[in-house]
Amino acid sequence: MSDVNNTVSKPRSSRKGNAPRKGDAAGSVSPARARQFHETEQRMKALSAPTLADVLRLAPDDDRMAAIRSRCGFDGGDPDELTGLGDSAVRNQYEALRPILVSQYRGEDDFRGLKMHLDRTVDALVRSAYGAANFFESRRQIAKDAKDAWKNEHRDEDRLGIDGGENRSDLLVRIAAEHGAKAYALACIATGACAAYAELMGEAWEPYQPRANRRALSEEAVAALEDAIGI
Repeated sequence: MSDVNNTVSKPRSSRKGNAPRKGDAAGSVSPARARQFHETEQRMKALSAPTLADVLRLAPDDDRMAAIRSRCGFDGGDPDELTGLGDSAVRNQYEALRPILVSQYRGEDDFRGLKMHLDRTVDALVRSAYGAANFFESRRQIAKDAKDAWKNEHRDEDRLGIDGGENRSDLLVRIAAEHGAKAYALACIATGACAAYAELMGEAWEPYQPRANRRALSEEAVAALEDAIGI
């Protein structure tokens, strides 16, 4: 066993020397809009083969989960227990399946069958955690926009609800907080699974990506264009 260390396009300039007209689509893009574009692009790329880093980038960390627990009352579970649950999910299968899935090749153990199974096991846990983290992030952005008066289409999101109850903006915050707790719990499990895999297999877990899908989107576009003109 061994341990493993773990466009926005530029403004068009078709009119020589002229600044973009007011309302022109070629005008400048706000920093917030550019940030949202790049974050969405990054999330879409991660959907096909999410990594643990993708999960941790979106899911609440320990500090944010503590704030959610104390201010909203949602519990994301004990992180040590959840991490141990993910760790055990991998270790138990390793021990139980090693006599079955490890073959003998030229007098040496061939772990490829067992590794392939554990690859898929960890992949399922990471994908589940990423789905929850991605959903939390979308709910968080909706709640954030509702709190921003300049982005608020209704202008009455922060009025008191019926009989002094929660208004729509506060309700969206609570929904995001609830899904944050879920994302945190699944992220802990995925973290434990990846740590156990790295120790048992001697290398960090990585999602499987077919060679055909490893090219960048720009490369795929160029390839499609070349194919269209017969190159």
